[in-house]
Amino acid sequence: MKACLLSSIHPCFDVRIFQKEARSLSEAGYEVTLIAVADFQEEVVEGVRIIGLPKPRRRVLRALNWWRILRLALREGADIYHFHDPDLILPALLIKVLTHRPIVYDVHENYPEDIQTKEWIPSVLRGVLSPAFGLFEDSVVRLMDGVVVVNQHLAERFQGRSRVVIVRNYSRLKPFLDTQTPVESQKPYFVYAGRISDDRGIYECLQALESLPDNPAALLCAGTIGHVTNEEFRGLLDGRFHPSFEYLGLLPYEAIPPLFKGALAGLLCFQPTPNNLLGTPNKLFEYMSAGIPVIASDFPFLREVIEEAQCGILVQPDDVNQIASAMATLLSDPEQAAQMGEKGQRAARDKYNWQVEEVKLLSLYQELLAGSDMTPKDEGS
Repeated sequence: MKACLLSSIHPCFDVRIFQKEARSLSEAGYEVTLIAVADFQEEVVEGVRIIGLPKPRRRVLRALNWWRILRLALREGADIYHFHDPDLILPALLIKVLTHRPIVYDVHENYPEDIQTKEWIPSVLRGVLSPAFGLFEDSVVRLMDGVVVVNQHLAERFQGRSRVVIVRNYSRLKPFLDTQTPVESQKPYFVYAGRISDDRGIYECLQALESLPDNPAALLCAGTIGHVTNEEFRGLLDGRFHPSFEYLGLLPYEAIPPLFKGALAGLLCFQPTPNNLLGTPNKLFEYMSAGIPVIASDFPFLREVIEEAQCGILVQPDDVNQIASAMATLLSDPEQAAQMGEKGQRAARDKYNWQVEEVKLLSLYQELLAGSDMTPKDEGS
């Protein structure tokens, strides 16, 4: 069976799309093609054939990739198509009409709420576009054969409109358990990996670290740079020296486990935007898999996981003093920090791992390819 995964925005080695879903499908025996943004034309990696798309220099040029994706996807002649971006809804529906093959819509975020925080969209338009896109998405999702979501909140939104399956963003355990050698560092460090933008709270974490006496630790940061308005912090990302901060750029996936393994703690001090309040960041589960404690925003889902696993400290993410206090606690009590890390890793082994989630994805594919009914069902409970 041939599966074709599509993304016009995400890089080809995106953790959810490539490292989890595409690799799991390939390991299950599917012939997998991933069409996504890449700096090469075509390669086979981990059994997945990747067809690269050019990265648009401007947002308005993304439409060029839509039609490239449509042409390439139709050429594949796949048995099932699985797309990952809301701007591919119309091309995906056209693929469905032309091929009569099942279409799966993978919803990573609550996009109507996400629109409310897009700084590049004029504020006067956000209030119109957000509900308008919500209505559009709610109506067209009925035409999808399957909808994959990352949490219960999104499942409830789409329930009754299509075949809905929750496939949570838990991490692959093996890369973290196999890593024995941590990254070398001149002094202890906290770590953040992921998209770097105002709403992720990285600058607040740096301010908290700077407030601690005697410069006791560093903050190592890796990932793509998004919307950053603070000029001082932007300068650090552009390479200006800082004694307690280092931006490592976008690292390959295999470099992440050693980076995490050597850290004092992983930082998840996302700011309280509507989308963040209900999000399920995959880095939480990667920190847990790596066996390090977490300093995280006191949001409902993060609180539920961290309190249950006893694997970290919750803070108000816009309160620099609270973040600093959490850092100081872990610095002053390495035994407590180690216990939190061990408990988090145990919870990842027992519950919060991708091996549990991939079964749901594979079951959905089997049902759709077998022509099963499309009665919505929550498999995430």
